[in-house]
Amino acid sequence: MEEGAPRRGVAPTAVAAQICEALNRTGSKYLVIGGVACILHGHVRATTDVDILIEQTRKSARAVLDALGTVGYGFAQEWSPDQILAKPVTIIGDDPAVDIFTVAWSVKYAGAVGQSVTVDVEGVSIPVVSISDLIASKRTGRLQDAADIEVLEEILRLRRG
Repeated sequence: MEEGAPRRGVAPTAVAAQICEALNRTGSKYLVIGGVACILHGHVRATTDVDILIEQTRKSARAVLDALGTVGYGFAQEWSPDQILAKPVTIIGDDPAVDIFTVAWSVKYAGAVGQSVTVDVEGVSIPVVSISDLIASKRTGRLQDAADIEVLEEILRLRRG
């Protein structure tokens, strides 16, 4: 991993804050999803990557790639926006990886951004998919996603009273 890259062993939210700060600087249109979103919604769990759902435009994809290049993922520059937009998910790097989603199961940025929330982590504003959209994005049939859904639905029930 290049200098300035998020480090393995650092809390997932701290890694997300570093990545999101760079994304915010470039004006990227994104929402945090996946394990980090679970954590930010109150479900403490392990995760090793940062998943983001991006607006499906060349401009946003370019901004995301540019941002990642500034925080130790210089090889992100080898990808074109069109390559990112052509697939549902592109994985950039490892330890930690950044998974760039154009669609998260049935959830797309355009439909999710209106219900999203913003969470402050280490002074960084992080746009996070709503808990309802997070649940929808996890209806994949994977065991970890099923376990996440169970806990997230309970959090949602408790919030609604």
